Parts: sequence; C-alpha cells; structure tokens
Amino acid sequence: MLHRTVLNEMLDDEIATAEECLGGRVESISRTGPTISVHLGPDGPLIELDGRRYDSEPYRVRLVDPAGEPLTHEQWPAGMSLGQHPVLDRPFACIQGTYEYHAHPSHLTDHWSTYRNTIRLADLIDHLLRKAGR
Repeated sequence: MLHRTVLNEMLDDEIATAEECLGGRVESISRTGPTISVHLGPDGPLIELDGRRYDSEPYRVRLVDPAGEPLTHEQWPAGMSLGQHPVLDRPFACIQGTYEYHAHPSHLTDHWSTYRNTIRLADLIDHLLRKAGR
C-alpha cells in the first residue's frame, strides 16, 4: 500500500485531470481522505469512488445521496446500475476498471492489471456519466 501522503497526492492529481477532462459535465469533484466524491448537481446524488487501495486495486464505486446514504438500485440513474452485485450484494455499475466489475464472477479472468496503467479516474467518471445518459 502507498503511504497516505503519496496516495493523497496521486488522487489529487487524478482529480485535477478529471476536472479538466470532464469540464461542466459534473458540478465538482472533491476528496475526503481516499474517497473521491463526484457531485452531479446541487441536490443530486454523488458518485463515490473509494481509492484507498489505489492503484493496486481498482476504485470501488457507489452512489450516495447528499447525506452520504447509499442509494438503492432503483434510485440510481437509469442505465447506470445492473442491479445487485452477486458477490457484494449492493448495486453496481459493470465497468472495466472498477472493483465491482473485476469482482463479478463472469469477469474474474479479466484482471485489473490489464487496465491498471490505462484507465484513469477521468475515464471511469466519463463512462459512469455516459451510462447515466449525461
């Protein structure tokens, strides 16, 4: 695992690049510790990406309400969630480069190491936004 200071600096660099690449498609992107929050609108849901094991493991993705409570599958934007993850038992977006994708039984041979050096935070957020129709 990376030292906390190094991890924070790397995540901050990823956020800066994502903000530049995504422009006005998101309201803002912030970080609290290793958790990155993508604000979709003033009262809308937040995409949370858990980067605590960056980048030895992919980001873990969930959607939460403004108070930080996880959203159910039905509360996710249409097209973004595939339902309950069969192993993790929570809603998930099936996107290469996310923990949920690589932990899915049908993707166990599609290793994170294949994408580790090419899929960045901006790519993941872009893909999530496209799945949500944004």
